[in-house]
Amino acid sequence: MPMSPRQKEQLIASWLMLQRSQEAGSQREDLSWVVEKIWDLCDDAPHEALQFIFGALEHDTSGANMTLLSAGPLEALLCKHGPRIIGRVERRARHDPRFACLLDHVWQNSVSARIWERVVRARERPRVPATGES
Repeated sequence: MPMSPRQKEQLIASWLMLQRSQEAGSQREDLSWVVEKIWDLCDDAPHEALQFIFGALEHDTSGANMTLLSAGPLEALLCKHGPRIIGRVERRARHDPRFACLLDHVWQNSVSARIWERVVRARERPRVPATGES
């Protein structure tokens, strides 16, 4: 059963809270369900998992969050469901430079060569020159 918009927002908020919580402690233990839920989505509901990634990125573009999203759920999705999600990944990367940045931190791992070529092309984007450069 797909998650409701409220459930998606709760998952995103809980993920972000988990990332900000101390290394150990009761708050972190209370949020342990978040990781399990995200991995379940990556296994069984790839499009919902991708929606989670989009939402988490919209709420927090810190380097720590982007690294965790890249090396965790995004990489897992590309490994497990590359052919099913690569079109959405490519479209999002074209229109969202922050998402394209996530692709910079994904490793090929067990992503098929055909899908990996598309990932590499999707993460290529025009670089904005720094202020003062021409």
